[in-house]
Amino acid sequence: MNRKRALAGVLLVAFLVLAGCSSVLGPDSVDEQALAENESYDWSSNANASINVTGGEYEAVYKIDNRTQFPVHSRDGLGREGPLAISALRFQYPNGTVVGPSSPALNATNQEKRTVISLPARNGKLAFTASAQGKRVSTQTFVSGTYEVTIPQGMRVTYEPLARVSPGDYRTTRTDTGRVQISWPDVQSNAVIVRYYLARDLYIFAAGAAVLVVVALAGALYYLRQIRDLERRREQAGPDVDTGENDGPDL
Repeated sequence: MNRKRALAGVLLVAFLVLAGCSSVLGPDSVDEQALAENESYDWSSNANASINVTGGEYEAVYKIDNRTQFPVHSRDGLGREGPLAISALRFQYPNGTVVGPSSPALNATNQEKRTVISLPARNGKLAFTASAQGKRVSTQTFVSGTYEVTIPQGMRVTYEPLARVSPGDYRTTRTDTGRVQISWPDVQSNAVIVRYYLARDLYIFAAGAAVLVVVALAGALYYLRQIRDLERRREQAGPDVDTGENDGPDL
């Protein structure tokens, strides 16, 4: 019986580890090589959160105000939360000094469904890089206040359904390099989502829509012609009326 209980305990621990329940065995360290990757961040933005989308990834810079930790997480299409895979971790002190994970006070660990970043100072700016999905960037709002998202060169968010920007109450401007930048004065929602499209995609979409319209019109005209032909045949056949005289029953 004791052996069975011991085996059951081992299996339970193994299951918890595989399920990512790091709270049982303690926090998991994040890939140190990924955290130490090189990245040049733009620290000049005045927004509380500045996100620069470069294609398959985005660079995020957050203002830190009186905090010792900065928990971040991701959410999949089913709404399940989990740690956020980050790289190129950096922190800028108020005096402009930038440090990386080689500083013992700046590190990150995965704890349950969060990646918890320990900060070297209560105030400053925190930056990291995370992955983006195709022509879409989605991030949870880890701070409130002003946000800005700069999408890749040549991308647009003007027309739906090709584009989607959430939350609303935003404005778009162009940077000095011609990139579209979306900004919000005060984000209170749980996530910021931007789906964008390449400028030429609009012409492809318009051409596809035009083809569908032409096909639909051709189909409608074809069926209309069939109906008219059927009506003409009926008219040519004449009414189906019995013209024989009825003199009553034969005697």
